[in-house]
Amino acid sequence: MTLRRALSSVSKPKLVCALAVLSSLVCVAPASAQDLAGIVARAREQVDAGKYQEALRITAALKNRNLPPALALEVGLLETNALLVTQGAEEATKACGRAVIAADFDPEVARDQSPKVREVCRAAAKEVRAGRLGAEKIEISKLDIKPPDVAFQPLRASTEVSKKPTWLKVVARVQSTGLEGSFDVPLIPSEEGPLRGMLDPSWIRPGATLKVALVAQDKFGDLGPPSAESTIKVPNAEAAIVLGSVPKGAKITLDGDAVTPDASGKLPTSPGKHEVAMTLEDGAYAETEVELRRGGITRVALAPQAPSPSRAWPWVATGTSVALLVAGGVLLINAESRRSELEDAAARREPGTDLPASDYATLQDIDDERVIFQNVGIGLMAGGGAMAIVATVLWLVPTGGSTSTASISPVIGPTYWGVRGSF
Repeated sequence: MTLRRALSSVSKPKLVCALAVLSSLVCVAPASAQDLAGIVARAREQVDAGKYQEALRITAALKNRNLPPALALEVGLLETNALLVTQGAEEATKACGRAVIAADFDPEVARDQSPKVREVCRAAAKEVRAGRLGAEKIEISKLDIKPPDVAFQPLRASTEVSKKPTWLKVVARVQSTGLEGSFDVPLIPSEEGPLRGMLDPSWIRPGATLKVALVAQDKFGDLGPPSAESTIKVPNAEAAIVLGSVPKGAKITLDGDAVTPDASGKLPTSPGKHEVAMTLEDGAYAETEVELRRGGITRVALAPQAPSPSRAWPWVATGTSVALLVAGGVLLINAESRRSELEDAAARREPGTDLPASDYATLQDIDDERVIFQNVGIGLMAGGGAMAIVATVLWLVPTGGSTSTASISPVIGPTYWGVRGSF
């Protein structure tokens, strides 16, 4: 009676409003207090019983709730099963996408489900995983790859990412026409910042075509299709010599055969020992021997020099001059010795008399030897002096076509002889 009297005193609009508020409190309070796992268990029971609409009504109460990953995963799979029956594959795919995210983007999240659910979830995983980079605002730049200069040379690739979460892996996937299959090169963060990696030289076969793709991955594999691709043609040469700048008109030979380097001065060749030479238009020449390893590039600096002029004749003239002067000097010394001997023989007397002890013939022989030694010695000395002048001229006159202002002329006087020169 008291409640009826109280209600009769309240206007009808206010009563309706109060009842609505009371009703919401009665309905919501128990749902908020219920254990989340219990709600999921009730939804599972409805799916197992084939009551899919009821299961969806129960799971709808969990929307916008912060569920633990395991419960979120189960709710997504339950909704996938229910929606696949009630609304079709499109809505079921969306539901399974939420399950994939809850399972840390596991593409086989429905491995224990029915074939139809697995098919729907694979499609959902493909779509969700492909959008993971965009969802986390991660950008991967273009693929930067340096083509090899020769076969069997390491292939280096690099890229940059805007963020580097711990789950992200970036690889350069390489396929070669020279080998079967493909090979993933992990790109590792460098000290400078970019992700960098290097492909083993054994993959870089002569004449092969390489297809390199940039692929983002997580612990389950590829997140999607390659973000960038590049095609590279491997040279046929297994080694090379780099000469650098080659003067215009220079002739290059490799092992005796004329070759033409490219614009950078590179000469493709084979591994092993080689002789490379350069000859300039003015005749300057240089050569060297190098040993190349497979996949290696050797830089060679050739500095051609003009051929050294022959100095044989100056040396011959100098040697002849010295020999003549020495021989002439020896003969003049002998002549002086004969003169002293002649004087001694002429002064010698018989004991106790003033008669010469040496006869005329003996004195004449000694004098003849003296004259011969003296004349020949003077002649050799004169010849040696003349040859010295010739040697001096040969040493001073330049070779190789250059000009000189040097001039030399003999000078002969009553009591002397010599040369006069200007330089």
